Formats: sequence, structure tokens, C-alpha cells
Amino acid sequence: MWSNIIFQLLFLLPLSGSKKVETIQFDIMHNGSSVGEFIASKTTEGERTTFVNATDIKTKIIRDIRVYFNIQSTFKDNELEYSSVEILVNGKSYSQSTTKKVGDKYHFYKDGKLKTILSGPIKYSAAMMIFSEPTGFTTAYSEESGGFHDIAKAVANVYEKRNSRGRKSIYHYKNQALKSMDVDIGLTKIEMVLKD
Repeated sequence: MWSNIIFQLLFLLPLSGSKKVETIQFDIMHNGSSVGEFIASKTTEGERTTFVNATDIKTKIIRDIRVYFNIQSTFKDNELEYSSVEILVNGKSYSQSTTKKVGDKYHFYKDGKLKTILSGPIKYSAAMMIFSEPTGFTTAYSEESGGFHDIAKAVANVYEKRNSRGRKSIYHYKNQALKSMDVDIGLTKIEMVLKD
């Protein structure tokens, strides 16, 4: 799994002076212990920006579980062009999602089947929240579910993101940079803390 992440990050590294790459890492904490790592990269080249977010969690809830979550989203001229999501649980495919821009619409596919067609443009997504505070946005497109999450400012530099199931994630920013997240993943809650 990590070889896939390393390949993607190396693929996105600058080959010329026209690419700009930012990479950040977070520790994933559960009940005070580290259970994984979250790596995010943002690559800008010309009018395209690609976000790659990869999560690898190993924990025990009822039994040992390992979850690998990978998002790749590409924006062109500040509008979503394409995204893909892959989720593996204990090394087996759990879910795959794809969003493709077709004209002024977006086709959302879940596990290879067209599920919905959305009107555009999509200007802000969940993957972008890692690199930019959602100032001025009240929703974020979910690359995983093909819907929109609600965003509300809780206090200065703190935002709540709610998914369609009502699960809440809290994003903490400082100087417009993400410092930590409290995430409700359903069976449990985790915290992601920026590595020094």
C-alpha cells in the first residue's frame, strides 16, 4: 500500500521548475496511541492542481483492522476535473469511487457503476480542506460519496464538516494551515495531528 503512495508522490515531484509540490504528514491517534499515518500532497503545474491524500490505519476495534484510504483529485482552472477514491480493508477492496467532468456536469461512479450526475462547477472538495481553510465555502464535495458535506465555522479558524450521515469532523487551522482534525469514522473517532 505504501509503495503506491510513494509512487504517486514521486510521480508528482517536480521534474521542471514549473511544478510546485507541497507535502504534509499527520499522525493518526486513537485513545492516545498512534495507529497510522496520513500523507497529503498538493502539486500545481500551470492551470492544474492535483491533491493526493493517503491514509493508512492499523487498529483493533473488535478485531485487528487495517484501512487504507487514497484520494486523488485534479482541479483545472479552479474547477474539479477528475477524482478517484480507493478504500481497502485488510488488503481487500472495500470501495472505489470516481468523479469525471463531462461538459458542465459531473458523472459519479461507485464501484464502476454510474450512480449520479451532478451539475457543476465544483470549486471546493474535501481533499482541498487539508491545504486550504474553507473561507467563504459552506459545502465541500465528497470525492468518496459523490455528494456535498456541509461546512460551518465553529469559532475562529475551526470548522465543522458534516457528511450525509451526520458524522462530524472538526478541522483546526492556524495561519490558514491545517494543524489537526478530529474525525468521526463511524465505529470510533480518531485525531490527526500535524507532524513537526
